[in-house]
Amino acid sequence: MLTRLNILYITSLVCAGVLAYFYPPLSAPPPFAESEYSPAPFTQTQTPVFEQYFLNPIDDPPSVHAGSLTMLPDGEIIAAWFGGSREGAADVAIYTARYDAEQQEWSTPVVITDRLRTSRELGRYIRKLGNPVIYADRQGRVWLYYVTVSVGGWAGSSITVKVSDNGGRRWSEAERLITSPFLNVSTLVKGSPIALQDDQLLLPVYHEMINKFGEVLQLDSKNRLIAKYRMTHQPQAIQPWIVPQSPTRASAFYRRAGDAPPRVLVNQSNLSSKYWNELSPSDAPNPGAAVSVIRDHSGRYLMAYNPQESNRTQLALARSLDGLHWEKLKDLELGEDGDEFSYPYLIRGQGGRYHLIYTWQRKRMRHLIFNQAWLEAAS
Repeated sequence: MLTRLNILYITSLVCAGVLAYFYPPLSAPPPFAESEYSPAPFTQTQTPVFEQYFLNPIDDPPSVHAGSLTMLPDGEIIAAWFGGSREGAADVAIYTARYDAEQQEWSTPVVITDRLRTSRELGRYIRKLGNPVIYADRQGRVWLYYVTVSVGGWAGSSITVKVSDNGGRRWSEAERLITSPFLNVSTLVKGSPIALQDDQLLLPVYHEMINKFGEVLQLDSKNRLIAKYRMTHQPQAIQPWIVPQSPTRASAFYRRAGDAPPRVLVNQSNLSSKYWNELSPSDAPNPGAAVSVIRDHSGRYLMAYNPQESNRTQLALARSLDGLHWEKLKDLELGEDGDEFSYPYLIRGQGGRYHLIYTWQRKRMRHLIFNQAWLEAAS
């Protein structure tokens, strides 16, 4: 007969086994891929380049948000975002479009997936979806990570994945990314994946249930979880954006949340130790809005952000040497009360160009192209 003590002992062994399966003893991740911390060389032109486009017609659908960009090995740019009658509505779908550099125009947006299709493919009820992150790996596969919720609000989210082997034209069925053995909820995605050697990825994510903090997932070449690391010991910092500095060192930049100072928050990590240090507030304002940070072609940090403490009516670019002290370079949008320009997503392109997508008034997705010469002229 099983005694209460035996039951507790068996339960503890089962829990220990589950935790050991999902969270094996942590070894250091492999170094960052060289392309992540050392941009490809290019011939600098003295002619500033600045172009701007809208990706979707106005009011079709009525509300759009949370755009992301990726570049295929041949240089083609693909975007993804969500749209519907409003954020969190049952009719929200994930859209994609492609940029034709020769024609200098975007293709007509098409739906990758929606709530009902994701429900069928997962075999589970999906109440709402959002925050798509599109990413092309070094093999040319295109991955789509997006947030799905079955019960409750965004704090009950999990991450769903689709993959394309033909440049984002045809997609696999959806699969859940299992990040926790207990309910697998409250993992959300916003920032760009970072390539590691050995064809692994670091995917920055964040947790919102009870406490709010950043995490990072170490994934193998088939997007299976190898390990999960907590990035912030203090709560109230979400939507991390990781920027490698060397093969093993990186900084991360966060959207402030809750009672955190109204500043972009920053910390650093050495991959060999697997741990992130304490958060520090930078001198860049943050109203509780997503930021996007990369290394520019001169090696400095380049950030797209909302340069105010209390609203999203302005969008700007800023530059920094250390990630803590920022020089605002250029206002991209200067709106009035009630306007919104938000959720920037910034990547490096070919030929020294940069691509930025962001939400324009919650009605359209906007794409900017600019080069290093334009940045220098703006400073």
